[in-house]
Amino acid sequence: MKESDFINQNKLKWTEVEKNLTKKDVSPSDTSKLFIQIADDLSYARTFYKNRSVKIYLNEIAKFLFNDINKTKQNYFKSFTEFWKTGLPLVMYVSRRSMLISFLVFVSCFILGVVTSRYDPEFCKSILSSNYINMTNENITKGDPMAVYKSNTELETFLPIFVNNIRIDFITFFSGILMSIGTLFIMVVNGVMVGVFQYFFITKGLFWESFLAIWTHGTLEISAIILSGGAGLTLGSGLLFPGTHARFTAFKNSGMNGLKIIIGVAPITLIAAFIEGFLTRHTEIPDIIRFSFILLSLSFVLIYFVWYPQYVAKKYPNLNHLIDENPVYKNHRNFNPHEILEIDGLLKHSFKILFKNFKHFGGLIVALSIIVSIIISYDSINLFYENSNQIFAPVDYVNYLNYPLIGLISLASIIYLKFKNFVFLKKSISQHNDIDVKVLLLSLLSFFTIYACFIFIANNELKLFVFLLLPVFSFISSIIIHQNVSFIKGITLMGGLLNKQWSKFIVGAFFSFFISWILYIALCLATEYLYFENALVWILTDNELTAGKIKIGVSVFQISVGFLFYISFYSIYNSLLFYTLKEVNTAEHLIIKINHIKASK
Repeated sequence: MKESDFINQNKLKWTEVEKNLTKKDVSPSDTSKLFIQIADDLSYARTFYKNRSVKIYLNEIAKFLFNDINKTKQNYFKSFTEFWKTGLPLVMYVSRRSMLISFLVFVSCFILGVVTSRYDPEFCKSILSSNYINMTNENITKGDPMAVYKSNTELETFLPIFVNNIRIDFITFFSGILMSIGTLFIMVVNGVMVGVFQYFFITKGLFWESFLAIWTHGTLEISAIILSGGAGLTLGSGLLFPGTHARFTAFKNSGMNGLKIIIGVAPITLIAAFIEGFLTRHTEIPDIIRFSFILLSLSFVLIYFVWYPQYVAKKYPNLNHLIDENPVYKNHRNFNPHEILEIDGLLKHSFKILFKNFKHFGGLIVALSIIVSIIISYDSINLFYENSNQIFAPVDYVNYLNYPLIGLISLASIIYLKFKNFVFLKKSISQHNDIDVKVLLLSLLSFFTIYACFIFIANNELKLFVFLLLPVFSFISSIIIHQNVSFIKGITLMGGLLNKQWSKFIVGAFFSFFISWILYIALCLATEYLYFENALVWILTDNELTAGKIKIGVSVFQISVGFLFYISFYSIYNSLLFYTLKEVNTAEHLIIKINHIKASK
C-alpha cells in the first residue's frame, strides 16, 4: 500500500484520536483502546514506511497516549522532599569543582584582605567607608562594639538584610552568564571585604567578641555566598566548557543545575538573616552557647553540602545520565528555513544559534566594546568625552550634540557588527556562500540611515520615535540581505510578510531589548552595587584622573555590551522570522512537497 493511501484510509481515525488527546473526560478504557489502534498503525508504518514522516507522527501520538494511560496523580510533598533528599545533593556533587573554586577564591581573597589591612591601615577605609569606621569607633568607646546589630528592631533588621542578601545571592548566580567572570569578581570583592571587616576588629583588640557576633549569623550567610558563587560558576561552565554537547544544550543543563543550587541556598539566606535580626544582637548570651551555635551551623553546612552529596552519589553509579538530561548521542534539530515556527520556537532557535556560534557573536561584542571603551576613556585631550564627573550614562553612548565623535564611534561599531553578522547569518542559515556585495551594502545602508538619524537628532521625543523604528529597519535590512531585493522592494515585502503576524515581530523586538537591558543591569550591579569599581580602581591606581578614566571605561564597556548584544540577538531573530513568514505567505516548500507526492504517484 502506498503511503498516501495508508494516510487517506486512516486520517479520520487519527483526527479523532487527536481530538481525544485534548479532552479531560476520556475514560482510561477508551484511552487504552485508542492506544492499541495507534500501536497497530505504528507497527505497520515502521515496517513499510521506515523513513517517512507518517511513522514519526504516529510515534508522537502513541507516546502521548502511553503517558496518559500511565500518569499518576502528582505528589507535590514527595517531589519537595525528594529535591532536598536526592535532587539537590546530586547536583551539589556534580558541581563540586565549581564549589571548590568558589571556596578557594573567597578564602584567598579573605586572606588578601587581612594581609593588605595589616600592611596598609588606610585600606580598610576604602572598603568599609569612613562613616562605618567612625560609627564603630564610637560604639567601641561606649563599651558596646556590636551595637550596630542593635540599632533597629528585630523585624526592621531581619527584612532588609534578607532582601539585600538574597539579591546578592541571585546577582552572584546570574553573573555567571558572563562566562563566570562576573561571579568571580563578586567572590573576590566579598572575600576581601569580609577579611578587612574581621581584621578591623582584631586591630581594636576585639577578635573574640567580634568573632562570636559576626559568625553567629555569618557562618550561614557566608556559606550561602560561597554556594551562590559555585552556582554562578556552574552556570558559566556550560558556556565555557560545552564538551561534546552543543553550547546551547550545555548552557541549558548547567543553568538548570545552578538554578537548583540557588533555590537550595535561599532558605539558608533566610535563616541567616533571621539569626542576624533576632539572635546576633543578644551579646549577653554566654560565649560557650554562641560558640556552640557557630559550630552547629558549620557542621550543618559541611554535612549537608559537602559530605551528604558524596554519600548520595555512591547510590547512583549512572549519575551523569540522571543529571544530564541531554546525552551526547541525542540528535539536535537545527533550524530549518522551510519550517514555520511560533514565537517560542523563534526565540529558542535564536538562542541556539547564538550559543552555538558564541565565539563569533560574543567575540565581536566583547572586542568592539573593549575598543570603544578604551578610545572614549583614555582620551587625553577630551575629543570624545569630558570625564570630569566620572559618569558615563547610556544616553552618552549616542550623544552627538555634546560629543560628536562618540556618536561616530558608536555608528562605526554598529555598522561593522551588522556587516559581520549579515555575512555570517546569510551563510549559516540560508547556506548560500554567494553574497551579492551590492545587496549587502544596500542592506547596511538601510540600517545605517535610521541609526544615524537616531544619533544626530536633538529632539528627545523625535529621538525616541526613531529608536522605536530601529526594529522595523533592522527587519527590512534582513529582508534585503536574505531575499536579494532593493530597499523599496524590502519595504513592500515587509508589509506582506507581517500581515496578521505582527505579534511575532513585536514580541521579538521587545524580548531582544529586555534581555539586553537585563544584561546591562547585571553588569552594572556586579560593579556598582557590590563595590567592585571602587575596589578595582583602588588596586590599579591611586591617581584620581586615572581612576576616573577607569570608571568611565567600565561604564562604556557595560553600555556597549548591552547595546551590541541587542543588535546581534535581534539580527538573528529577524533572519529566522523572515524565513518563517516567507513560508507562511508563499508555502514554497509545501508546494514542492505536494508536487513531489503527485510525481511519485
